[in-house]
Amino acid sequence: MKLWQLALLGGMAVMDCLALAVGGFLLSGSMQSKSPNQNSAAAQGLALTKTAAALATAVPSPLPSETPTPLDFLLPTFTPIGTLPASPTPSPLPTSEMEGWVKFSVREVEIWMPGSYAAGNPHTDAKAITASLKEKGANYNFSEIEKQLTSSVPNYVLWGIDSVLGNPSIITNVRILYDYPSVEEPLADYATHFIGAMSADLTLIEQRKINSTLFEIQRLILKSKSTQANPEQVVLYAVRDQNIIWDILCVTAPDEMTARLPTFDLMIATFRVLAAPQ
Repeated sequence: MKLWQLALLGGMAVMDCLALAVGGFLLSGSMQSKSPNQNSAAAQGLALTKTAAALATAVPSPLPSETPTPLDFLLPTFTPIGTLPASPTPSPLPTSEMEGWVKFSVREVEIWMPGSYAAGNPHTDAKAITASLKEKGANYNFSEIEKQLTSSVPNYVLWGIDSVLGNPSIITNVRILYDYPSVEEPLADYATHFIGAMSADLTLIEQRKINSTLFEIQRLILKSKSTQANPEQVVLYAVRDQNIIWDILCVTAPDEMTARLPTFDLMIATFRVLAAPQ
């Protein structure tokens, strides 16, 4: 067996453990805050989480000859009920820092990203996302990326992938999904519970509140405890909108985080909720 294949198998095991841990954390929070009928839906979501965790073993790689990059480690449970926002939040106007950026919109949310990104609903736009990446000159394992997108659980509403590859082992990508906290649970507590549930797989580097006139936002910077040569680094933005929390995950290589973090922060400043999940 080749060295890169051994690395792939090791990465698969780490991603399986990580996916199941996150799924269990989100399921427990959802079931505490729902009616019996909603609990049934959440219980069905557990089965989806386990299925998705199994599918997460198909890990896409930037290049066929290089160490593959996981694109699907956070697999929450599905909850079909939400509260519509009183009115959609206004779209931001582009600034000089956003020259060349593009607004990506799906039914539930919109967000601006640099023009090097391809993004959309992972369940319906997977082929369009991979086609756009090809047009932008990316050299990725597109069949595996498409599989990861289409097999993601329903909580994922938007997934963006950067065609610019910095570290050759990590594909920088941004994912937006939703969750329901326990009744009246403060956002800081939600973030703390997330950290606790993931402590075996992720190390907290920094946690802070992000100033916003529209939302309450907590930003967590986490690093994978994977023993792989290039473990990914994650920025989790937990954004509260009434009774829904939007988790925006930005994944990149540790050696790229300092340069990319201002871009991630600016993306979050453009995030808008358009409708509640169905």
